[in-house]
Amino acid sequence: MRKKRNSQNGQVFVESALVLLVFLSFLLGTLDVGQYMYFHESLNERARAAARYGAVNWSDRTGIQNVAVFNDPSGTTNGATAALPGLTTAMVAVCLPGDASCADPGNTVDSVITVTISGYQMVTFNLLMPQAFTNQPITVSLPSERPVSN
Repeated sequence: MRKKRNSQNGQVFVESALVLLVFLSFLLGTLDVGQYMYFHESLNERARAAARYGAVNWSDRTGIQNVAVFNDPSGTTNGATAALPGLTTAMVAVCLPGDASCADPGNTVDSVITVTISGYQMVTFNLLMPQAFTNQPITVSLPSERPVSN
């Protein structure tokens, strides 16, 4: 009877290893999805904050970019750091009312400000095959308080 019991010990180790492999795969997958959702929502929030600032201060392109990255229109002047790691002002594109390069021909109102954040890199938690990928561009448009000329 002892021989049968010893052979079952090896079976327990194999089963435990298989279950642990599946569990860790699900855990890492959950962490990756959570990280993606966190950064995506944080980038959405940054774009909305910059668009809100730009709706009132429609002529301050640099300030709008700084609000998107540092949550401060003066940028690093006051000692602000980036709200998200790796986010830079070069990743923030701002279309102000009257910009010919980014005007929407279908838009009849020339007082819309658009903030786009693109090129943000994220890395997965997977230790065996880490993947780096770029987040989808995030675009937010709001009407500005720029006086419309007739």
